[in-house]
Amino acid sequence: TTQGHAGRAPPKFGAAAMSGGRAKMKKVNWGQPITDYRIVLPRDYYFAGETVQGTLELKTHGPISCRGVRVKLEGVGMCHWHYYEGSGDNRRRVDVHGEKKYNGCQKTAWGSTYNTGRIDNAGDDAVWGHPTTPDEGHVDMPLQTAHGSKVVLRVMDYDWGTKDDELGECLLDVDELLSMNGADVTVPLWRLAGKGVFSSGTYGPAEGDMFRGVKPRSVVVLSCEPSEVEGGFGFQQGARRVVFKIKSAHNLRDADGIMGFRGYNDVYCQLYEVSGENLAPGLPLPGPPDANVVRLPPTRASIPFSFKLPRNLPSSMEPLDVFAAPVDRASVRYCVYSHIDIAWRMDPSCRRIISVINGPSSTIPKLLAPLRSVPQEKEVHPVKCESLCFCCGKDCVGRLCGENTGVSLGKVFLDCHMDRQGYAPGETMFLSGIARNETDRPVTVYVSLVRTFVYTAKEGSTHKTRTARGEIPLASFEVPAHSTWQLEDGQLICPAIASDYFGGYGYDEEFARRNAQYGARYSERRVDPVKWSTKLRVLMDVPDTPFNLKQFMDVLITGLPGNPIVWEEYQQKRKGAAQMPALPGAQEMSPRRSGDDIGVSVLGTAECPTWTPGAEDEQVRGDTLCIARTDEIAAADPQEDIKCDPAELTYSPAVAVYKPDAPRKCRSPYKPDNPEVDCTMNPPGSMMICPYTGMPFVVPPPPSPQAQVISTFAAPSMSMV
Repeated sequence: TTQGHAGRAPPKFGAAAMSGGRAKMKKVNWGQPITDYRIVLPRDYYFAGETVQGTLELKTHGPISCRGVRVKLEGVGMCHWHYYEGSGDNRRRVDVHGEKKYNGCQKTAWGSTYNTGRIDNAGDDAVWGHPTTPDEGHVDMPLQTAHGSKVVLRVMDYDWGTKDDELGECLLDVDELLSMNGADVTVPLWRLAGKGVFSSGTYGPAEGDMFRGVKPRSVVVLSCEPSEVEGGFGFQQGARRVVFKIKSAHNLRDADGIMGFRGYNDVYCQLYEVSGENLAPGLPLPGPPDANVVRLPPTRASIPFSFKLPRNLPSSMEPLDVFAAPVDRASVRYCVYSHIDIAWRMDPSCRRIISVINGPSSTIPKLLAPLRSVPQEKEVHPVKCESLCFCCGKDCVGRLCGENTGVSLGKVFLDCHMDRQGYAPGETMFLSGIARNETDRPVTVYVSLVRTFVYTAKEGSTHKTRTARGEIPLASFEVPAHSTWQLEDGQLICPAIASDYFGGYGYDEEFARRNAQYGARYSERRVDPVKWSTKLRVLMDVPDTPFNLKQFMDVLITGLPGNPIVWEEYQQKRKGAAQMPALPGAQEMSPRRSGDDIGVSVLGTAECPTWTPGAEDEQVRGDTLCIARTDEIAAADPQEDIKCDPAELTYSPAVAVYKPDAPRKCRSPYKPDNPEVDCTMNPPGSMMICPYTGMPFVVPPPPSPQAQVISTFAAPSMSMV
């Protein structure tokens, strides 16, 4: 989600923002007879754990020689920066780049063969279903026969620049597999002995490399189910679609070893339908159609596809302004990408950017515990130099010369706590605490969210890190001299920002255990190039002194509001917290210009779809989530989209905002009488459109309540409530 927009063009709202949300298609045909080639999705935002379903709309006016039409779900986190070293003629630029794939599952929409994802460096055993690509072993395949279908499965070793090696093959009876109702089946593999010119011409069992005098039999583990997708290119009446779920392949021979040096196979499976006589296990099977002579005929087709999003993906993130100051560019970005696979030619392609929203529910048990910080108390001293500093020749206000500890101005005390640890955008944050000022001057208390971004990139064999911090103001209030301010359950509104991500995605203990069981190679994916976290900061600013009191509390910004049942029970325990007043002094935060808005998302026209999670979701039960959008982001890939106008590949990142039952009101600054407008969908600090003038303005915080301020002369001692 965009973290601000300082120094940029005014954001787009309404229809303009929504057009960016749909993400325009790139039109690069590379001389092929293509009239229309685009990706169609019902919406451009998805929650982690959902299934992305859509269609490829393809219209051609001539045949295309190709190996197939591929579609891929891509998720990549990246950061890049540069610096200079040396001087004079030896001065040079050093670029530092960090990247991590969060998803990279590719499927065949149409082709001579239908392939699984490829597992690089798999070796003897390949296990599909990595947490970043949970359905990389799923092959949704159209069959031209309604019954008696036969499919050949080949386990292959990918070789760049040369023909791929066959590691083994088997014949699958589709009706027999479907009768097992999705149960896993272990199927032995067969192959032609030898390789290339060294082939003996003998067709027999496929075996792995010799181990302790024995060559183990090569096998593949899979299941088959009816497909939920209907139709597709070339789909004929009476045909059907099935899904083959390839789980693993074991005891594969080493096809990349050279002169006794061990190699590691890059393993994938290809499937294709066959027909005819003499089709039986143990007999030589017909090969796939020659990819060089396969032609995509002139057509107008709608090809379905689907991808399962992992449940713990990081949310889409586009850090800008102060958060991106240390780097040239950084993002966590997802897209659906398709290309027509043409041998030794540039592939026609299209891309659709999507937003992924993730994060736990804000009412999971471990987030409901109160959040406290260590109380802070300090004796305040004046500065040594009240005006012009004779030491440094300027008004340092004690920053260099320090405090005059021989004189005491009194003490200040600060102790605050939050009602819980997790909050979703749009939810109410309840702050309680006490601020005591025993000095003879008023002090100001500022409440804000401090967001920290950590960028990690690799330079050579070492990792380099840069950090950026930005502040999201929430409220401020003044504590007069010799008085104590105290409040219970003062209301703040969580701004619309992406859920926190602490890194570590890509390692899964259960998947690692499966690999260890078979001895398969598996390691955690690379370090995260972008991580971000949030703290709530309460700062007491003592004027004309070099000292401030600070309290930090680690809050978790989540992606989903709380389970309504759990939330209701939680609120009943809080003695009517929903009726408590807003944080005092909040009205002092006047609306700011958009260029000054640091760290707060810009909200356009929000849409409120009703999202009902699947049965496996344990936290949320059918909440209504309001999808708020930021201004458009240019998302063209400089390598993949080399012939595309960057302005054509834009999208509007989405954030799920909690819609409260009771509407929130604020006042428009553009009319003399400041009429009230409905700002329910726009948290304080966000941008909205004035319905009377059509002008954008920043939503101010809630009005100030009657805060309880007690004079310390009347009550010299004050206990914490």
